[in-house]
Amino acid sequence: MPAADRPHDEVDEAGSRIVQWDRSAGRMTIISDFGQATTLVLVRDGTRTAGAVTIATGQDITTAPEVRTLPAAPDRGWREGAGAGLPASVVLCTTGGCDLLRPAVEAVLAQTHPDFELIVVDNAPSTGRVTQALGDVEDSRLRIVEQPVKGLSQARNAGVVAATRPFIAFTDDDAIVDAGWLVALLDPFAADSGHIIGATTGVVLPAELRYRAQRWFESRGGFPKDDAPHVWASGPIPRPVRDFGAPGEGGPLYPVTTARVGAGVCMAYRAEALAEAGRFDVALGAGTPTRGGEDLDMFARVLRAGWVIVHTPDAVLHHRHRRDEAGLDTQIRGNGSGMAALLTKSVLERPSTLLTLARRLPAVAARLRPGSARVAGADDDTPGSLTRSEVKGFLEGPVLYARSAWSARQTR
Repeated sequence: MPAADRPHDEVDEAGSRIVQWDRSAGRMTIISDFGQATTLVLVRDGTRTAGAVTIATGQDITTAPEVRTLPAAPDRGWREGAGAGLPASVVLCTTGGCDLLRPAVEAVLAQTHPDFELIVVDNAPSTGRVTQALGDVEDSRLRIVEQPVKGLSQARNAGVVAATRPFIAFTDDDAIVDAGWLVALLDPFAADSGHIIGATTGVVLPAELRYRAQRWFESRGGFPKDDAPHVWASGPIPRPVRDFGAPGEGGPLYPVTTARVGAGVCMAYRAEALAEAGRFDVALGAGTPTRGGEDLDMFARVLRAGWVIVHTPDAVLHHRHRRDEAGLDTQIRGNGSGMAALLTKSVLERPSTLLTLARRLPAVAARLRPGSARVAGADDDTPGSLTRSEVKGFLEGPVLYARSAWSARQTR
């Protein structure tokens, strides 16, 4: 059968098994295994992430040179495990349509953190799907909050309002968090003597690389997954957190855009910082015409308010990427429209941003030149149509933002 005609449910032989390997304990955890010839290994040293490598399936993981020679994870600038002492809320927004919802909720409830609440925001309560999936979950930490107004930002805002703890973490219904995810996200806050960390982000790895669409998504960069701590600020890194990590490299449009800071599926905020930055913009995000950008917008607003953001590679989750190629194309187009919508909003709110963008256009063009990894993808068979879809989304983003902002005003 020609490659173009293959059904999306055929296993991609160029994909990979996915496992975690704790070198200190000699313990392997299988994340997904569809019999492919290579294995993506997330190497950990206890609770620390050392990095990710790819080895041949069947190779002894204990002696594989790629694993054995990977440098040990360095000491962190905070006391690991101290985040367990910070009360937190976890917000998970859903329409109930994802078959991973129940496993995602169960993974959050299995956290090692001793004092948290889980708020599941039902963004399609009329369907009854969330109640059907979670109605028999008996756990006093779980609350289901209804938000009938469509949109991820609307749902996130409802979760923030319902949260009762001083720190608020966010994840999604298509992601499985590690047991130590919440503690790791909170660890930097616990060491924040200067009270200047407004948010933290973690590592988002694939939950499976079973289909070509999933591999292509990773080939084009996937979600941020730095295996070293970083600190992000709108100016020089403040002295109290200089030991928390190297300054983050945000790309030519940082801090107007913050795509390298993290992703909404794996982030936590000091509730005080969220209150200062304001609500998630309901004109941005999934469920709106713009289709994205609400998480990056919030990162930028928190930074502009003077807070810093810390990336910790030890807060790990596995996200199930789009399995079908049409779904991936839609997602990539949404990435483009969300980015352009975010830039449009920035220019409208602060016209001086236009001069900043103009000065940085040459650097942006260099990153998008034909043949670059960002455009072509790391794998030779990554379709060029994905880049064209992203460009289409970017070009329509300003108009979509105007439409979305108008619609948001009508629902107030």
